[in-house]
Amino acid sequence: MDSRGQDPTEAPPEPRNLTFSQAQGHEEIPGPLNLGELPQETRTQIWNVFYESLDQFVRRDFAGYPYIITPWQDMMSAVHRDYFCFPLHEWSAHQEKAASQFCQIRLDERARHGEGQYLGQIASKIHDHIETQPFNKVFDLIQFVMRHPECPTEFVDSMKETFASSRLAYIIDDSPLPTILPATTQEEKDALLESLQTLRGAGLNGGAEHLRKASESINQGDWADSIRESIHAVESVARIIDPNASRTLKPALLSIEKHGELHPALKDAFIKLYGYASDEQGIRHALLNGDGPDVGMDEAIFMLGACASFASYLWRKHQANENA
Repeated sequence: MDSRGQDPTEAPPEPRNLTFSQAQGHEEIPGPLNLGELPQETRTQIWNVFYESLDQFVRRDFAGYPYIITPWQDMMSAVHRDYFCFPLHEWSAHQEKAASQFCQIRLDERARHGEGQYLGQIASKIHDHIETQPFNKVFDLIQFVMRHPECPTEFVDSMKETFASSRLAYIIDDSPLPTILPATTQEEKDALLESLQTLRGAGLNGGAEHLRKASESINQGDWADSIRESIHAVESVARIIDPNASRTLKPALLSIEKHGELHPALKDAFIKLYGYASDEQGIRHALLNGDGPDVGMDEAIFMLGACASFASYLWRKHQANENA
């Protein structure tokens, strides 16, 4: 893996996903994107997911005037009020304008007052936000909409497909709370999702929640907090396996090892990683002199993947021994 988090050895796209020019060597085959990258074509695809979903919930009154129905009526109101923090009293006027672009207007058709010719304020704000804001702000908006209790599952599924087809260094975990997770290679993506599924399937929601928070901290650029949360995920699982263990990782691992559930080499390796996280100022201890911890994106990404895999490994090993 290179310094930017990209794996140069990752397999190229399947031949059926290549254009003629790419397959014949006339154009470069697209590789995986780096963390923080959100190219213009992907922004357009993200907007298209919003547009297509909105368009499904547009109806017309007896005069042929378009309007938005639920769930997008409620979702657009939430975006207006809670995400963009616009005054709530303006919503009733804006929602009609927001609907006008999402009807299928024919060339010989005109919506009342010409409103079909432009986006309403909220829809326009969403479009501008996706087109112009930094990647993390775009992801904030996507995550906000996906987490709305009335968000259609089709919207989440389409957004997941867009992230995958665009080869973003991120994936969407949709259970139980849709969350955008950083992962730079397909192997990391698969391992992270598998670990989350293992923990949730075992009812270890505390560990899964720590991993979710670790991912969100990476998206926010808080590397130290991400490492803290990643370590907490392993501690959470270790304490459930052995409730008598201390509330820190090393005694918990030693206790698990005594039961024959952990290979000594793996135990030693993870204790060393834990020692690294404990020693860096600001990761496990309060900052004393105002200096930030000597950690960055690479360390946070590594610890997220390592802790996710190790937490699920501990549980699978424990279950295997329980059933032996």
